[in-house]
Amino acid sequence: MKIYSDNVNRFSEQKHAYARQLSYISLLRLLLFVVFGWFLYASFKLKFQGFDLIWSLLAISGFVVSVFWAGSVKKKITLLQQLILINENEIHIETGKASFLDNGSKLSPVKGFAVDLNLFGHHSLYHLLNRTGSRTGKEQLAAHLAKPFVTSADIRNYQACVLELSGKTTFRQNLLAHTLLLKEEESLQELTSKRGAEGVSLLQNRFWSALAAVWPVMGVLLLIYSIYKDTYQWLLTFCILGLAILSFVFKATSAVYAQLSKRGYLFGQYAICFQLISQEDYKHPYLLKKQADINEAAHAFRKLSKLVGLFDLRLSLFSFFLNGLFMHELICARACLKWNQQYQMAMDNWFTTMGDMELLNSLASFHFNHPSFIFPEPIEDRLVIKATAMGHPLMKTSTAVVNDMEIGKVSKLHLITGSNMSGKSTFLRTLGLNMVLAQSGAPVFAKTFVFRPVRILSSFHHIDSLEESTSYFYAELKCLQEIIQSLPAPVPALVLLDEVMRGTNSKDKHDGTALLIKKILQFSGLTFIATHDTELGILAETYAGSVENFCFESELTETGLHFDFTMRKGVAQTRNATYLMQQMGII
Repeated sequence: MKIYSDNVNRFSEQKHAYARQLSYISLLRLLLFVVFGWFLYASFKLKFQGFDLIWSLLAISGFVVSVFWAGSVKKKITLLQQLILINENEIHIETGKASFLDNGSKLSPVKGFAVDLNLFGHHSLYHLLNRTGSRTGKEQLAAHLAKPFVTSADIRNYQACVLELSGKTTFRQNLLAHTLLLKEEESLQELTSKRGAEGVSLLQNRFWSALAAVWPVMGVLLLIYSIYKDTYQWLLTFCILGLAILSFVFKATSAVYAQLSKRGYLFGQYAICFQLISQEDYKHPYLLKKQADINEAAHAFRKLSKLVGLFDLRLSLFSFFLNGLFMHELICARACLKWNQQYQMAMDNWFTTMGDMELLNSLASFHFNHPSFIFPEPIEDRLVIKATAMGHPLMKTSTAVVNDMEIGKVSKLHLITGSNMSGKSTFLRTLGLNMVLAQSGAPVFAKTFVFRPVRILSSFHHIDSLEESTSYFYAELKCLQEIIQSLPAPVPALVLLDEVMRGTNSKDKHDGTALLIKKILQFSGLTFIATHDTELGILAETYAGSVENFCFESELTETGLHFDFTMRKGVAQTRNATYLMQQMGII
């Protein structure tokens, strides 16, 4: 918190300093323009005698320099504003406020454990982790959480990268700031798509290739001749002829321009993002490989940014002369096509690499912000999950209730009973979210955490579907069917079930759940079932060595109902539904 607070103060001071500098530059720019006007007027008045014209040219040159200088200062101010916002956001998150960054709600799968564990949406795990600014980064973070690693090697690899990047606060914040400045990315799909349309390919045939090489040379020579002879008739005729010839490919050049128009700033930002990644000093081989994968990216996008800037001159007042004399539009369109052909094959990999670095950046920021969280130990030799002092990763460490748990050594299915609001569902989400973090290469909320990487399968809550004429109960059955059908897969599963069969009567629910447990036990995997049905506890005797009972209890005292949210061995003995209904005036 102190680091973030100090950053806000430091960046704010720098921003104010640049703001003052910008105001001075604006004053200087106005002064230079007035000086330019004065000396230009004087040179005309004195019929270009003396040095007035030279002074006016120097003044306008200074004016142009001041314009670029002001633009550079404005970019620095914009970057500092983003850095201030990023650090203030970290402080807000710590104080319980929502992050301004994307919560991933639009990237969430429609079903599965991502929905049951609330991985996406407001105050979700994605929302807490997200430190991405580009569309690719957001999508890769979402895909990584929805389908985390299932091999120890991949997990350990990411853990090492996260550990290294967590110490690079400046790099991480600069990368996030610059990716946030991308803002739009509608052009990304157009940029990575191949341009092979017939009209566009016309620009690259021999005739237009030769014309693009010869015509500008002829235009320069004719311009020099016209100035020397002080006659411009032939130059004007040449210019009009050039425009007439260029009209035959105007549709093709416009098609190329439409994909890139006014996006020089965007491509410049991409260049900065790639440069940040390529210039950072890494130690881990995976990060070094990522760095090598984008070795040319920064240079390529700087080149494209300049090309697009030149291409944008087609909209200026000088386009008539630029196109007529030098075939400016044809040359720019061909240069852009050449750029696309040169880097087309590498672009997908470049953006994937940047997205991967943003993903690691998010996990590294999470590690930096939670120094008490530990990197779990993935194992392959036995199917077990064992944790001590495990807490909910979305809760504050100072207030969260922690629990110890172990499954796989004594039994592979835990029945968790308890009264309403006692903590059963929260425990399932606590375990599920920590497993997602563990298999993503991130630290977890625990003192120790050993686990075998698994596929996470869940069934928590379902809704009626009018479109599919699906009832709540049938929707749950379909989900359970998918879980059972996927259990024989080579990678073992962690199954999390919360109050299954709740859409039918109690007898049917009890019998159905018992048979479901019998079915699940036929497969290799680990299972947690939270239920109100305490009578299911007898299954621990029926399937001794496979099923264990655990519970969450509540206590009714003179001061009211109390929960300690601590998991114990055994079957729950307390109930609180009647008491709660009385307290709320329902009965």
